[in-house]
Amino acid sequence: MPLLIRGDRLSDLHLRPATKDDLDDLTEVARAGFPDDPEFDYRFPYRHEYPGDNYKWIRKEYEEYLDQPEKYAVLVVTAPTLVDSGHCDRVIALAVWDISICTPHRGGDLGIDVRRDVNREHFKEFEKSLGRAFQYYFGAYGARQYHLWLLTTHPGFRRRGAGTMLCQWGMSEAAKRGYKATVLASPMGTKLYEHLGYNHMGSVIVRVKEEEEMLSVDCLEYTPPEMKNTLSRVMRRLCFS
Repeated sequence: MPLLIRGDRLSDLHLRPATKDDLDDLTEVARAGFPDDPEFDYRFPYRHEYPGDNYKWIRKEYEEYLDQPEKYAVLVVTAPTLVDSGHCDRVIALAVWDISICTPHRGGDLGIDVRRDVNREHFKEFEKSLGRAFQYYFGAYGARQYHLWLLTTHPGFRRRGAGTMLCQWGMSEAAKRGYKATVLASPMGTKLYEHLGYNHMGSVIVRVKEEEEMLSVDCLEYTPPEMKNTLSRVMRRLCFS
């Protein structure tokens, strides 16, 4: 990844929708940003032995998101960087928001039965456990939520506000519609979400039967202030009616 130039000013960062032209950068940022998250090691423990498989299927995953703009908002933050040909803006962070929860995902199984970088049992258990947690904690909201599926920043560009920008986009868009924003997060992401006003609703343990290795995933939701105020007024009316 090229070096950041023009300092660390928030004004140097720009948020925009991703396009197919960003696929290589999305793949690079995902492969650089997610490995220090325990979830990545749990699912893709053999990525170093099979980097080609890891690259191919991560790229395919983001291509599927981009092919479904009616369901997913794929966003990037860019920053001015120095490359061999001069200065340019490069993708340094990404997010995938599900903006239409009730619209089915169109896509394959991401090569689970053929790719060599995954632990298949862990991969499948991760998907099942998170699906159950989503239904338990957020299922009642139905379509009235924006769900953050993926968020990461390239390690060389962290603590500059990119992750916050990507989170606040979804929180703001959800608030405009009177929706909640929801997320299933690793402990390393939970601190950011709580700082932004998310409430911790519970946790789910991901573990294959008879294995000691496990993951803990936090379930958080953000309720816009306008919704809180409305609920408060309704409760007061009920109490005094």
